[in-house]
Amino acid sequence: MTAMGQPDPDLPSGLDVTSSGWRGVALLVRFVLELALLAGVAWSVWTACGEHWWRWPAAAIAPVVVGIMWGAWLSPRAPHRPAEPVRVLIEALLFGGVGGMLWWHGHPWLGVALAGAWALDRAVIATSSRPRQP
Repeated sequence: MTAMGQPDPDLPSGLDVTSSGWRGVALLVRFVLELALLAGVAWSVWTACGEHWWRWPAAAIAPVVVGIMWGAWLSPRAPHRPAEPVRVLIEALLFGGVGGMLWWHGHPWLGVALAGAWALDRAVIATSSRPRQP
């Protein structure tokens, strides 16, 4: 702090989510959460199918379908990218739905961790600035 009570621009501030380093960490966490979402989808479908013969193909196809949807609507380079509020709603439905399925099938802490980590990571990404384009 300077004598006037202002932060010293030469010293790093504590947790500055506007820095590109925190944004990079948040984007890496987001990628890991996307992989966890696909694994959660596969496990949820596997468990929901019971002992039926079609649990194998269903557990293999479900994450592929979610991945295709993610690539078509939610990825940064999606060809049909909806407005930001719609994207957040779709993500919330996906992560909340898989978290709910994990809870329902006997893994409540895993479901809460997945949905909560997504919400926290989404907040960090939303409040961090994007790197400037040259």
